[in-house]
Amino acid sequence: MSWFHNTDRKICDQFISILIDPGSNYSYVNPNLVDKCGLNKEVHAKYWLVQLATGTKKRVHHWVRACAFELNGMLTTTHLNVLPLGSYNMLLGMDWLYKHAAIIDCQNKSLNLQTPNKSKVVFYGSSS
Repeated sequence: MSWFHNTDRKICDQFISILIDPGSNYSYVNPNLVDKCGLNKEVHAKYWLVQLATGTKKRVHHWVRACAFELNGMLTTTHLNVLPLGSYNMLLGMDWLYKHAAIIDCQNKSLNLQTPNKSKVVFYGSSS
């Protein structure tokens, strides 16, 4: 589920689609976005396999350190592993959710976050 319906999501002045996935331990970025934005990717010391929702397994070889992006005016950073994500540009996992003390409210389809300056931000999910 994409939590950011009608919300500005930008990285390097590009509007992007983001998937929030609390089932993923780590956050990921599509290699197309890495190339388009000229993000500096580094090689992991040791690669690992990730099983996608389709059941296929992909190797994770690269990552982008402390990648900065914006969500509705909230500036944030996270480490992003480079992985083909299908229709999404970025997947934010538990590492990013933990960093922002996220509270997911399934009944109201909302995501409550704490910004780096300790203020609260709420995002609302799609009604579909």
